[in-house]
Amino acid sequence: MRFRAVAAVAVALVGAVAGPSLPSVAAPARGGIAATAPATVSVTGHGWGHGRGMGQWGALGYAIDHGWTYHQILDHYYGGTVAGQAPAGTVMTVDLTRFDGQDTIVYQSQGKLGMAPAAGVACAAGSPCAVRITRTGAGTWSIYKGTACSGGAGGWVLATASFAGPNVGVLATAGPSDNVADMLEVCEASGARTLRGDVWATDTGTSQATVNHLPLESYVRGVVPNESPASWGALGGGQGEQELMAQAVAARSYALAASYSAWAKTCDSTTCQVYRGRAFQGNDGSYVDLEGTPAFSASDQAVASTAGEVRLSAASGAAALTEYSASTGGYTAGGTFPAVPDDGDATAANPNHTWTATVAASDIEAAFGPSLGALQSVEVTARNGLGDLGGRVTSVTVHFANGNATVSGSAFAGALGLRSNWFAVGGGVTAPAPAPPPPPPPAGYHVLTADGSVFAFQGAKGFGSLIAAYAGTTAVGLAEVTGGYWVLGANGGVYAFGSAVPHGTLKGIGLNAPPFALWPTPTGAGYWVVAHDGGVFSFGDAHFFGSTGNLRLNKPVVGMAPTPDGGGYWLVAADGGIFTFGDARFFGSTGNLRLNKPIIAMAPTPGGGGYWLVASDGGVFSFGDATYQGSLPGSNVHEAAVAIAASPSGGYLVATAPGHVYGFGTAAAGGPAGSGAKAATVSLAFAR
Repeated sequence: MRFRAVAAVAVALVGAVAGPSLPSVAAPARGGIAATAPATVSVTGHGWGHGRGMGQWGALGYAIDHGWTYHQILDHYYGGTVAGQAPAGTVMTVDLTRFDGQDTIVYQSQGKLGMAPAAGVACAAGSPCAVRITRTGAGTWSIYKGTACSGGAGGWVLATASFAGPNVGVLATAGPSDNVADMLEVCEASGARTLRGDVWATDTGTSQATVNHLPLESYVRGVVPNESPASWGALGGGQGEQELMAQAVAARSYALAASYSAWAKTCDSTTCQVYRGRAFQGNDGSYVDLEGTPAFSASDQAVASTAGEVRLSAASGAAALTEYSASTGGYTAGGTFPAVPDDGDATAANPNHTWTATVAASDIEAAFGPSLGALQSVEVTARNGLGDLGGRVTSVTVHFANGNATVSGSAFAGALGLRSNWFAVGGGVTAPAPAPPPPPPPAGYHVLTADGSVFAFQGAKGFGSLIAAYAGTTAVGLAEVTGGYWVLGANGGVYAFGSAVPHGTLKGIGLNAPPFALWPTPTGAGYWVVAHDGGVFSFGDAHFFGSTGNLRLNKPVVGMAPTPDGGGYWLVAADGGIFTFGDARFFGSTGNLRLNKPIIAMAPTPGGGGYWLVASDGGVFSFGDATYQGSLPGSNVHEAAVAIAASPSGGYLVATAPGHVYGFGTAAAGGPAGSGAKAATVSLAFAR
């Protein structure tokens, strides 16, 4: 599985300095600049990072300004969770991403190095020893021995020409030890990094990864000072230690809930949590301790004081994926955890609570309108309504001389390097806001039932139905194209209606698992068909980027969605594990959560910056820029969910087996599949 964990944006905290305290800007929820071809655009904003879950500056403010304990901090930010304990003896596996695709080189200055399984390398006690492990093919390795990261005076000597196995481990024979001299070092271009635990060369299926195996508490000890400065512990007369303790629990919970990949539970970068090991020795002779010395006593103590403590979902009892970011700006963003005010974020030292930036018009033109001419104005068209300025920006329309581009607030901020998606353009607009435009008409959609009947709602046109009994199959999937749609049969047949053109079929082809869904390409000139083993079949202009068809899955694949540009796709399994292919990015999963009911489908956000998963009880899980807007259990609906579809204007629909469709957010439901429905609902799609 290719799992990628959600980024915990906090790196900029280390060495941060306080900037000038700027007043909040009173601005309407909508607004922009109306200049003609401006050279620059001024921006005022709040916070740094995604804003979901705990804000690290806010946690510090609550600790030193409000006197909160770490339990109060965690209860505030992680609503719906309770304190719990990690399983005893938990071992973390950490992908050291800087080595992805490279040889694994490990050094031990005193020869305290062993191999597991035995791979023909023996080190003499007291003498420097190094090994270099090279993937030579699927599950095959060559192993070399040397005396230094470079190989040493004698160079690299082949010790084992062909070793078979998915992993090759390098062990610190001294075992767990706080003595740096007993630890392994991994060799990289600029020096050697000392690590607690063991190091494994791992076959990812297509390449090689270097993975650090170490106890959970040792891992958390290496994360905390890289996410919250250890020096914070001394602030507020020592009350800052409560923030570090909250950080330790959040980091431990996040690690326990992580699902980075099939070969490692987490990674060492901001894609997961920042983990840099015990120390780093540069080739220039410089040496830097990264934890475990008096300078880190506050962070080490925070880990020890909270040993094993995690946050668990009150509903499921599973470890919560406790996201956090540097600064919420004064209000958390919501998502997995309820949005709450963050008064602690206004602590005096926080340089991110309010910030300003100047963006070049040329950068905006290059990012959003390279073919649309000169920038005319930037207009914030929607916000989430939470906090100053009207809250975080959910939609921005960028006006150019030859057209407009509408993007999410997160996409706008990310492309231009803004600190967060909570901002106002023009330094804050003080003029009265223009009247909001009338709401767009509800998007039309189609509902498919197992007998092949297609029902149209909210102005969508009907183009016909599949007589499934005549076709000798049942209907299982529906995909839209402008002016038509395709219906997928359980026999692999793809049946076209309206303007839809057949591009290929699996009918008559022996499959390892039955197909269940199809998705169109952005052009509508092709589609992908997906089977429950994760086999992906591409037709027309659909490109194949990979599949799970040759993997042994924990649970069957139940959902698929392509990225907006058609350059990749996601697959989701019934346990909520996410598989990414092509340019699809990982935003999170439920793979390590104890679900009340299995996942049955997924839907991407219109911009491709996130996705929703839905379980068979109608529970909805949101990741990336997907916002949680409700669920069937939360609406007191107790029907089996069968499909979810994202509205082009925001929100989503959830369809149930009895034929009812429920709208959430801005998505409006037009009613059940109709009294004429004689079979269970199986699919749902918005008309193009």
